[in-house]
Amino acid sequence: MTMIRGLNTLSNSFNVLTEKQKNLATNAANTMTPGYKSQQLLTSTTNQVDIHNYTKRLQGNQRNDIGQLTFGNQLDEAVRNFSAGGLKLTENSTDMAINGDAMFTVQNDAGELFYTRNGNFSVNEQGELVTQEGFQVLGIEDGGGIAPINVGTDNEESFAIDSFGFVRTNTDDSQFLYLTQFENPADLTSAGGTLFQGGNGVPVGIGFQIEQGYVESSNVDIADVMTEMLQISREFEANQRVLQSMDETLKRATQEVGRT
Repeated sequence: MTMIRGLNTLSNSFNVLTEKQKNLATNAANTMTPGYKSQQLLTSTTNQVDIHNYTKRLQGNQRNDIGQLTFGNQLDEAVRNFSAGGLKLTENSTDMAINGDAMFTVQNDAGELFYTRNGNFSVNEQGELVTQEGFQVLGIEDGGGIAPINVGTDNEESFAIDSFGFVRTNTDDSQFLYLTQFENPADLTSAGGTLFQGGNGVPVGIGFQIEQGYVESSNVDIADVMTEMLQISREFEANQRVLQSMDETLKRATQEVGRT
């Protein structure tokens, strides 16, 4: 029974290490993705359980409490690091970065709202500023209404966004970037890539600065990723050695049983 418990503990450990490895691989793959926020998996030990056995000799089938045992580690939650990445100059008029805690507010074709720090935008056939997924970047109009930012189909090189988020084009229309701020960004839910969803956001008009022609770099630290990958590799090797030892012990135990 002890060996079976040991195999269960090893199985939990391998599962946790596999998920951590997948998470690190995702972080590593997004080191060049503008506005990407690294993710960390938090783990903890499993709850302790009471261990006991029974004797059938002098004690007369008496229960003996041995102590407590944990069955290894378990995954608790995934936590995003929302710290800002550095600014990278692109000189593309459709690119922009935010100095501050706000996020761009965008919407899909169904009108669902998303939030992102990825300002690697482009202009679609309708002249709208859109994300790489094709989601419309939203702005606030003079009357207070919310609408996609339209810079014109042949206006890509002439429109400008100042540091306050005011969008200037060759038309008489004017809009202000719709930026949203969250008191606790950790409450946001990942919607894939650099997109997030969640409530309790507050539109902001101060406390930030827009940098046109820049994008915010990923905040993944590749040195940290490589260090953690090496650590996980060593843990895999250690668990494999334990598994091999347990396999040899079970094999010997089976052989001994067969001889009796």
